Amino acid sequence: MEFKVFAKKLKDVIGGTSNTKIFTKTIFEAMMNDSGPALLEDISPDTFKAYFNGNTSISKAAALILANLSDDDEFPSYLEGFGATTAQLLADEFEDDIPDINAVNASTKITELFLEILREASGKKKGTPKSAKRTDDKTPHDILVEKMLDSGQTIAIVWDKAISNLSESTSATKENSTSVTDTIEIPEKQPSDDYPYSSEDKILLQDFTADYDEIMVTMVGENYAVSLIDMTLPSKIQELYTAKWKSKADAFLDLSLKSNVFGLLGELNKLSESFLAGSLESPPIKNTRTKIRNLYVKLHPDLFAGGFPYDAFIDDWEDGEF
Repeated sequence: MEFKVFAKKLKDVIGGTSNTKIFTKTIFEAMMNDSGPALLEDISPDTFKAYFNGNTSISKAAALILANLSDDDEFPSYLEGFGATTAQLLADEFEDDIPDINAVNASTKITELFLEILREASGKKKGTPKSAKRTDDKTPHDILVEKMLDSGQTIAIVWDKAISNLSESTSATKENSTSVTDTIEIPEKQPSDDYPYSSEDKILLQDFTADYDEIMVTMVGENYAVSLIDMTLPSKIQELYTAKWKSKADAFLDLSLKSNVFGLLGELNKLSESFLAGSLESPPIKNTRTKIRNLYVKLHPDLFAGGFPYDAFIDDWEDGEF
């Protein structure tokens, strides 16, 4: 891929109001170590604009960046800073160019593509990024086995560690009948006849919630851990997204509604990917469940009238707000 194509795709999603000069310089700096800003000072704003438009080769800039690369996670962290909804938008933007990209791995996959573009532009032999070496040509099972062998842990120990946080509250409840159950509370319903969206969005939203209500309610309920550990919930989340909502979610007309839909898909996909890939590191479960609870309420405007926050019902409502 040419840099001008890459830069435009990236700017369409995360560029905001930045002009092409500022945006190009920003993404160059995000790839570089602390010396980056000073080293790029000699490049004029018009040259950055020419880089973006493809009127000037980035060969010299690429060589400079590659000689002063930041740590492996610097550029992915830059992309992840835009949030889960943007991660999904990035995945959608690059899906025709990057195989197997999704909201969870978008930041890493896009970084690998950027490195490939820089290497080609500089004339350097293509290498394999560390992150790619960990995952390319490996199945999820291979990755899990490799991690277990590297750490010297048995399968039983690995799974015990992976699910300990999920089952902690259930065990506590069995030991102490007075324990508080691990349920994320949903506020009392306040039905409203004033539907805020168009008739097209209403029909589409009803279809969406019909598919995802059971998943959302399960995730904020007391026994959510069981459905995660036996893989029924992660598998269902992935199947729904791949077969239907990966493309259909973009049909929502209202921008705030679309943002909430993509926000939910991002949270659910990130969670399901971590389990299906056999990862020992999963997103913070409590925070994820709180966000899902909030989005559940937002995606049912006919059942929960009024605006946020619902602090009259739940003290820590804002803890999981986007």
